[in-house]
Amino acid sequence: MSERGHYARQMFAFTDDHGWKLLAVLAFVGVVLPFVGLEEGIDMTILVELFLFAILALSWDLIGGQTGYPSFGQMAFFGVGAFTTAILVKDVGVAFPVAFAVAGLLTMLTAGVVGAATLRLRGGYFAIATLGVLLSAQQITRNLEITGGASGKILLDVPSDTVFYWTFLGLLIAEIAVVYYLQSTRFGYVLNAIRDDEGKLTAMGVNTTYYKTAAWMISALFTGLAGGSYSLFNTFVDPNVGYNLAWNVEMIAMALLGGSGTVAGPVLGAFGLHFAVVKIETWFTGWQLVVLGAVVIVTVIAFPQGIVGELRERASSMEYYKHGGQAASESPGGDDGGTDTDANGEHATDGGESL
Repeated sequence: MSERGHYARQMFAFTDDHGWKLLAVLAFVGVVLPFVGLEEGIDMTILVELFLFAILALSWDLIGGQTGYPSFGQMAFFGVGAFTTAILVKDVGVAFPVAFAVAGLLTMLTAGVVGAATLRLRGGYFAIATLGVLLSAQQITRNLEITGGASGKILLDVPSDTVFYWTFLGLLIAEIAVVYYLQSTRFGYVLNAIRDDEGKLTAMGVNTTYYKTAAWMISALFTGLAGGSYSLFNTFVDPNVGYNLAWNVEMIAMALLGGSGTVAGPVLGAFGLHFAVVKIETWFTGWQLVVLGAVVIVTVIAFPQGIVGELRERASSMEYYKHGGQAASESPGGDDGGTDTDANGEHATDGGESL
């Protein structure tokens, strides 16, 4: 068991030390796929959806997992991005790249305005407030003529599936890079500190509202860009599509399943859960939401830290017991790592190698 714990810790240490290299490998695989036989059709559509849900799960986790403010209204930003792009492309005649950029900026602005009010709340109050924002946005969209009302908008002459494959892949790679970078900066440390004990940070004079709002705006940016791309990829958007309540739950379940508060967890959770939902929808039509609900319940009860978090916890426990119930940096005799006592009672240096 201790050997497995040792190898598991080595694996996690490797991923932490070589995160940028692993990200480059992911990007390389994604770029190569279209040139080795991947053609437009069902397979490319499924890959695009996997990228989409990974973006959504990681976006939610930035505010829900990294910062500790579980938003139940993240799809409001998806809808803002989706309808902004649809209106600009269909009604105004703006090119997709320009509409795409405007959708991202408008979504960030919306998040800043909404966050100024809702991020003053905490816990369940914040969650309910964000759900109210989502439901209000959905209803307002139904009553606006510019959005097409309840009928929505049908989009024609949209780019090919290949264009959206590159768009969603690029968004996912960019978001992973941004979140991974932020984790190692003061900004990321403050977000995690807010999650762990916001009261202490406030007492120390840290403006937590600034950091929370900035995190939510970054989260909303990627969510809105994903929505703007999806509206054209789907060739149709209405209030039910733009503010999809099922997806709102699904992205949270993906982040929790993979491991909230990590970079890899939400991405792995999105890939795994959505692929399972697609297969279940194919084999047992109508049961996908039942499976989604079951996954949420099992994850919360059996794997509260998610798959990645649970593996890290088990690896740490195995390493702990391997050293006789002491910290890995301590020797069996209770001294700090770096020296060991030989048979004659003398101390021998270990050469600086970690245990």
